[in-house]
Amino acid sequence: MRARRGDFKQWALLAIGGALLMAGSLLMLSGVVDLFAGNHRLVYEKQSQIRAGAPGFPRLTSHYLAEAISRYAIGHEDSGAFILHAADYRDERNVPHRATLYLADADPPSANDRSALARLRHDLWQATMEAIRRHADEDALFLAWWDNGQRIHFFTGREPWAWAPVADAYAEADQRALWGEVGGGFAADEQPLRLWARWLSMDADRALEEMSERLSRDRAVYVLVSLDDLARLAEMERLSGTRLPFETRTFPSGKPIHGSIAQVKRWANEKGGGSYLVQQLPGAGIRAWRITTREGEKTLLARLLPFTGSLAEPLKPMSLVYRSTWAGYLSVYRWRP
Repeated sequence: MRARRGDFKQWALLAIGGALLMAGSLLMLSGVVDLFAGNHRLVYEKQSQIRAGAPGFPRLTSHYLAEAISRYAIGHEDSGAFILHAADYRDERNVPHRATLYLADADPPSANDRSALARLRHDLWQATMEAIRRHADEDALFLAWWDNGQRIHFFTGREPWAWAPVADAYAEADQRALWGEVGGGFAADEQPLRLWARWLSMDADRALEEMSERLSRDRAVYVLVSLDDLARLAEMERLSGTRLPFETRTFPSGKPIHGSIAQVKRWANEKGGGSYLVQQLPGAGIRAWRITTREGEKTLLARLLPFTGSLAEPLKPMSLVYRSTWAGYLSVYRWRP
């Protein structure tokens, strides 16, 4: 069902109003970036699989019915595990698919940081998927990183531009093995993800020109980005052949929080134009991101994520139609060429 123009306008105005507060806001995330950084060997274990109809099978508000849910524990040899689930399902043409999921019960039901973060991620994704179901055209095409695209398809039925990982995105054999299994196999057609990596790493105006030449205007095109995409920078660089000038640093948390933000601002202004965003890490202070070159601030990725620079100067052809109320964790745009 197509959304009415008035609905889009009201939806966008609400999201933009929240975005104006985003520069100093914080997002509590687990160390997803740390999981794929450094020289430690990545290990993973498939802990369980539960099939539909079995006791304890999760109740999912998804567009497609899951046939099975697998649980994976991912981490370094010297670190705790990050829990990720994967749903196996079939579409209306009986074609099998897999989607990685953040489930609310990803950790034991105890009052710890990991359990709370699993719930937070789950709730933020559920709210975003509900917004897409309500407002995006049923035949809409979604540009997103492959794992985000899988979730969009499973939960809403909308078609993603990229469906699966590309093996060349991973420099290490352990990462290729992990994402080849969890992601349901590598893409038979690598071009969509390679193109998306290229466009994200390009000057935004040039990227939109290429997108205009490549994508049909006969259907609505949307874009979804997540702050978790910053954990995918190495993949984007390998597929695009372009170095992305993003840097991260952890700052100890201070009281009041404005003192920590002042430190982040000074650090961000050392390079580039001072554009930054921050994420709160439970018990570990705040993680800040900065863009180290003026050219980097003009990339499509920088203009889509809630960096201070992109909030001050939104990318006009991208109409913000939804953004997570919790610090802009997920952003959805409709592209209007």
